Amino acid sequence: MVDYAIKNLRTRQLRSWLTIIGIVIGVVAMVVITSITEGVSKSVTDLLSTFGPDKMFIIPINIEKASSAGGSMGGSQVPFGKLYQKDVDSAASVPGVKETARLVYGRASVKFKDKEISTQVFGGDPKIFTIFSDFFQIEKGRAYMESERKAIVLGYDAANSMWGKDKADVGSVMEINGRDFRVVGTMTDIGSSMAAHDNAAIFVPFADGRELFKSQLANNEVSAIYLQIDQGFDANEVKDAIDAKLASNHRVTLDNRDFTVITGDFIRETVGSILGLLSELLFGITAIATVVGGIGISNTMFMAVLERVREIGVLKSIGATERDIQLIFLTESAFIGFLGGVLGFAAALAILFVAGQFGVPYLLRIRWVLFVFVFSVGVGVAAGFLPARQAAKMDPVKALGYI
Repeated sequence: MVDYAIKNLRTRQLRSWLTIIGIVIGVVAMVVITSITEGVSKSVTDLLSTFGPDKMFIIPINIEKASSAGGSMGGSQVPFGKLYQKDVDSAASVPGVKETARLVYGRASVKFKDKEISTQVFGGDPKIFTIFSDFFQIEKGRAYMESERKAIVLGYDAANSMWGKDKADVGSVMEINGRDFRVVGTMTDIGSSMAAHDNAAIFVPFADGRELFKSQLANNEVSAIYLQIDQGFDANEVKDAIDAKLASNHRVTLDNRDFTVITGDFIRETVGSILGLLSELLFGITAIATVVGGIGISNTMFMAVLERVREIGVLKSIGATERDIQLIFLTESAFIGFLGGVLGFAAALAILFVAGQFGVPYLLRIRWVLFVFVFSVGVGVAAGFLPARQAAKMDPVKALGYI
């Protein structure tokens, strides 16, 4: 039965291959989309595991309002505000807040040896490295001290790959906007493809950051505030207290606030919602590709039935049953699906490998490997069922007389 089906497919090679391509596209879409979606999800989860329930930070934008405004920048919908030293002091005074750290940032010209680039530089209090000690781990040297000036702590990529063949190490001197800074520490690789921005970070003391970006900042302005919550305190209750104090400082209502206090739960819910929407969208694309592949198989098998009416008549006249005829056509359509699954899976692996070289995260699970082959054969059988049934039900006398 299988040999007979394969022989028939070989006689119509061009049409068979065109049909197989439809299945290949569906399988590639399924494997690549699901693998990258799961890879992104895992990378984000791993990244957030360092952002524990005892940490939060404040940024000068109402994220919820920005989302509902659809990116509008006009009128009362503008969700941006400013944070000041007064807000830092107010947040620090809330019961349960153990540590606070200020941050300013902006683009600067950074020169090391004979290479000069424009990149983002962060000016922060040294407590940032203790608050996020699981995330920003010092590999060589140390973090700069509270009263220290003109010091640099480099992310892993900023030390090892940002300068071509040269590597910046402890003791190296860099120019930032024409001023000399000395590297006092370098950090370990964060180990997530989603952390490329943080691996490329260049940190300088807060006072130096204020000096570098004074033309961009108002008096006593800070770009963000980082906080650590003491043990035994509920993070959500502390967040609510900070919200109330900062809203009073800014003379706005909580519904109209121009800042956001971000907790680990907030990030997880937001990222989960985005990944959920992305998965649904990509599933829709995969479903469309699958339907197209199935229609291609059905069309091929219906054409095969019309071309082989006399052959069906001959088979029935020599004793072939309806079940035999149906199995012949179902075997052909299943084989088309299987071959499409094999080629599609191989193409998907190649695409994922290339994407991985460019830092795209992906996770290929064994269950998807098994599902792909069951799925592709299933699509072939489902798409070939009606043509096979049509062939099986033919009257052998009329089929023999068909011209």
